[in-house]
Amino acid sequence: MKRLLFAAGLLTLLSASAQGETEFQLTCPGRPVMTISRAQHGLSTLMWPQRHFQVASGQTHHTMKNGAKVSITRFRNGDRLVINQTSGEAWFAYHNSEKLLPCSRSAKREVDAVTLERFDDRNHIDS
Repeated sequence: MKRLLFAAGLLTLLSASAQGETEFQLTCPGRPVMTISRAQHGLSTLMWPQRHFQVASGQTHHTMKNGAKVSITRFRNGDRLVINQTSGEAWFAYHNSEKLLPCSRSAKREVDAVTLERFDDRNHIDS
């Protein structure tokens, strides 16, 4: 029994450390190509030129009347990304609209997580 618990714990640690970050590009009408990144613990980021950046925490999952399973990511600015989990089709609704726009997306790819350095600026004085 102890061996089984130890193996389960070790497997949990290994699978948690193996999770990385994924990203894909999304092309939708009305905006330059966007990059969606998915990190551990449900954090999603949305970036597009020039210097636009939004975040989202988690996703909601729904089953449509026709049985299709979709995930919805709602970004802080109100933008919504909807992905059909079976077909991979993607739609996007901008923050000021309820209209779902069909989008094309690239394949998901693994990317290295970025580790930020700690910076202590308590003694920095702006003039």
